Amino acid sequence: MCRQRYAHDNEREKNADGSLTIYVQNESPGADKESNWLPAPDGPIYIAMRLYWPKEAALNGNWSPPPIKKAE
Repeated sequence: MCRQRYAHDNEREKNADGSLTIYVQNESPGADKESNWLPAPDGPIYIAMRLYWPKEAALNGNWSPPPIKKAE
């Protein structure tokens, strides 16, 4: 498999509730958050989600991904 297709090769750290916070930004969010950092260009970007074996709700439009929020 071609590893160059992946933005960053590392293990993600989950939150206590099992959710995942991903930092998509140009500069490092800090050493303690880099495992969840996806480096992005300095400027406009777009984000795409790929679903493997999605459930019916995703296929018929009854499900949508959680919103992207600006980290504080």
